[in-house]
Amino acid sequence: MDDDVPLPCHVTRRNGVFQYVRRIPDDVAAAFATTRIQRSLKTRLPTEARLRAAQIDREVEEQFTKARLKLGFEVTPAQNEGWTWPDWEVFVAWLKATWLDEDLQLRAKAMRGRDFVGEGVSPQAVWLDAAVIKERIALRKRLLVLGVAEYGCERGGYLQSYARRLGITISLASPYHEQVMRACLTAELEALNVVFAREGGQRVAHPHPDTINGPWRRQPEGMQASAVVATVSDAARGCGKSLGDCVDEWIRDRVRLKKKVDGHLVNDMRATIKRFEDLSRISDVGLVERNHVIRFRDHLTDHAGYKVATVNKKVGFITTMVATAAGKGWVGRAIEGGIYIDVPEDEDQRDSYSREDLERIFAHPIFRSGERLTRAKACGELQFWLPLISCTHGVISSEILQLGPDTVCRHPDADVLCFRVTTAGGRAIKAFSRERYVPVRSELITLGLLDVVEAAKKNGWRTLWKAVEDRSGDVSLTSNYFSAFWSDFSKTTIGIEGEQKSLYSFRHAFKDALDRAKTSIEVKQALMGHSDPGTTGRYGAKRQPKPVDIKLLRRSIQKLDWSFLSKVRGSGQ
Repeated sequence: MDDDVPLPCHVTRRNGVFQYVRRIPDDVAAAFATTRIQRSLKTRLPTEARLRAAQIDREVEEQFTKARLKLGFEVTPAQNEGWTWPDWEVFVAWLKATWLDEDLQLRAKAMRGRDFVGEGVSPQAVWLDAAVIKERIALRKRLLVLGVAEYGCERGGYLQSYARRLGITISLASPYHEQVMRACLTAELEALNVVFAREGGQRVAHPHPDTINGPWRRQPEGMQASAVVATVSDAARGCGKSLGDCVDEWIRDRVRLKKKVDGHLVNDMRATIKRFEDLSRISDVGLVERNHVIRFRDHLTDHAGYKVATVNKKVGFITTMVATAAGKGWVGRAIEGGIYIDVPEDEDQRDSYSREDLERIFAHPIFRSGERLTRAKACGELQFWLPLISCTHGVISSEILQLGPDTVCRHPDADVLCFRVTTAGGRAIKAFSRERYVPVRSELITLGLLDVVEAAKKNGWRTLWKAVEDRSGDVSLTSNYFSAFWSDFSKTTIGIEGEQKSLYSFRHAFKDALDRAKTSIEVKQALMGHSDPGTTGRYGAKRQPKPVDIKLLRRSIQKLDWSFLSKVRGSGQ
């Protein structure tokens, strides 16, 4: 095998020597003392590495099977030893039928009788949610550029989650592994083509997966009988309470404890639960098992392409609801341990906007000629003020959204107009050290900032922004709206490339400007709300930064070189 051929799944090279590295699946995590298996293949030759990895892969799969049995899972022993290519072909056909059946089940909730018999056809009646279609489009785009080996690396775990239902292991040791991956890639693309055809109103029939008579169906009678018992047992565990009921109880518990109930968070919970129910076909919380949650987690990762932190958040909604049910005595126990995925160290890092990026952003008519986009998520005047304040003052969007007439004020020790970032009045900030006074640049006063403050006072608003007030003061909802707007606007309208650039990139650009100006570390900490030099590089802190003279902070803010500022014009200028 040549060096330029992609390595098998779970194989990497460190210091020239190949290693077998594999994460322990969550369903068997309790049986292992570590979170991953790592073994040196003791070779620098790719061909030898492939052979040795295949042997280890077979041994590891056996360990996982034994662990599942020990933990009480009903695991059917692997039934694909000695399979030939025709057996694998039938398995791939079953996979495709299963994917198409899952697609049909998602549509069935919106279908009416006329859609089943072809009378008064309305293709719109069987459309999928826009978010689901977006996921499918992104998946197809990705699959089209993958090689067979890359597909095996990226989608191997996803394929194995389906194979496990049949007691099958897709192992690197199989002589048909590459052919299986090639056939699965073809089948997944063909299934997606059917999804899009259905979305266009076509009725595309497919065999039900149960009608595909694969070799896995040849089971001993005793195993079939135990499966029937398990089905009856599952039905008996239903408690008659839905995951939606659990959300209602969770809200009641928060109210009893006098804790805030975030409406946007609750909406996100309910949307996630609906998605979980559509995938698992389970709504009774008493029937939710660990394997259902793991399958949902893998679906969010493989199909939706969410980042790890978002996947963990959505999975957390489900486990929280089960825990709530356990606390109410509706179910016997919560689902704990080994569900969440470790967040990569660099996932939440954001790139800074470059000077070129900033020139392009602030050259838009929003900042040059008073234009305001009317779409709801653009949030009125926020589309002008939020990027401007964040870039020139290092204040993040959640802090800007909470600014009010009382927090654009004079410093108590000097006649310096400041943004006061504070927890006063029920405001929320990331850390105690983020409480600070940030002097306002003189250009913002010229651009009409004080007019915004006066208008908010006259209207009796708690914040400066109509967009927040129109949403009953819901900062979280407004933040999500504006973040979605900015993500689309910056990429499609401004043409800013890079997945790691977002609203937070303005804060990074501010720090870059401080660095270019050779600003002292004490001034940086005071302006950004950091308590030590290490934090200024990494972000996040717990102690209050050292006090710095507010006039020095004003001079530091004012001298930063923002060449675009001279061309920015307010709405009335």
